Amino acid sequence: MPLNLASYLDIQGCILAADSFTNYVPDLKQLTIINCRSSPSLSIGHLTSLESLQLIGLLDLYFVEGLSSLHLKRLKLGDVANLTAKCFSQFRVMESLTVSSSVLLNQMLMTEGFMVPPNLEFLYCEETSISFEEPANLSSVKCLNFSFCETESLPRNLKSLSSLESLSIGFCPNIASLPDLSSSLERITIWECTVLKKNCQEPDGESWPKISRIRWKDIGFQWRTRGGGGGEVKLRERVQGFGRPSIGVRAVRESVR
Repeated sequence: MPLNLASYLDIQGCILAADSFTNYVPDLKQLTIINCRSSPSLSIGHLTSLESLQLIGLLDLYFVEGLSSLHLKRLKLGDVANLTAKCFSQFRVMESLTVSSSVLLNQMLMTEGFMVPPNLEFLYCEETSISFEEPANLSSVKCLNFSFCETESLPRNLKSLSSLESLSIGFCPNIASLPDLSSSLERITIWECTVLKKNCQEPDGESWPKISRIRWKDIGFQWRTRGGGGGEVKLRERVQGFGRPSIGVRAVRESVR
């Protein structure tokens, strides 16, 4: 397929040069790069129609050129330990941001002109604790999700998220209790978190007083898939994008209606 017809580009297990995307026209809407070797810098600023960007498992990547010229709706960053926060200067994500590290998020928050979108998610975070450093501005966050995290504690200053409406915690087995929560919170969902579920039970759970006033509470929700068991494995596959070729380039042309 000619490169200029691709609206969705999925690259996995390849080697990328700094100018790998030079031949892609601005019509590209979604770019996913997973488990690739790359040059220290990638340039994507000319992809002005890009709406969704996923960078996962890019340990060689230090800088993404041109982010500030894009108007992304969705950004997902996972296992990009060497990516410098400087490339996020004057950059804004419109809808959702997914990260695997609170260290990276805090660096982004300290960058001039960066603003967190309404939806913030921690996915596959392996840090023992997740923290929001002061004076990080998270007043724009309305929905906060923690999924498949190894962390043992949530940020202590969740109470300061003045616009937070929804909190979701799923498949985080090491989280045992909740910190003080924002008075703006209207919904809390806890699923596949055995210890936390117990501590949030009415009326004697340690964390129950912190959630009793919340209008909508989904505590102890169990993930189920069609055909029986294997729910966690199947959900992990869906979240990680497994089931697609692990090596190669996949380009999809958007249907014309």
